[in-house]
Amino acid sequence: MKKSGLIAAVAFGGLVVGATALAAPPVAYKPGPAQVRAEQSCQSQDVRPNSAAWELCLAHVTRAYEWGEPGLAKQLARAAGQARESCLNEGLRVESDGFRDCISSEIDARSDLLILGDNDIGDNVAKTSE
Repeated sequence: MKKSGLIAAVAFGGLVVGATALAAPPVAYKPGPAQVRAEQSCQSQDVRPNSAAWELCLAHVTRAYEWGEPGLAKQLARAAGQARESCLNEGLRVESDGFRDCISSEIDARSDLLILGDNDIGDNVAKTSE
């Protein structure tokens, strides 16, 4: 009898814990200010959520905002938008792995170029103060 009482108590305790977890309000995810700005910058360059370029754009642009480089962030968002257009012009299907690889390569290449030279939408990030 004692064994069945213990099993019943453990089962009841499990139900109480489970019910408490289900009744608790969900924890809402709130992106930080750098990510919110990155989302706005990416969307302003026609990079849309749930697209191949979206996560890549967010990763690069959020990091630039976190570093305190808004000019670079805008350049990177523009690079993501241009990368998408470039890959579409190559005839790649948007749903394909090749398209995502193309987007990634284009963003990386354009990011490297931004560090090396001036762009018409921001300061040259490679310049050093004299």
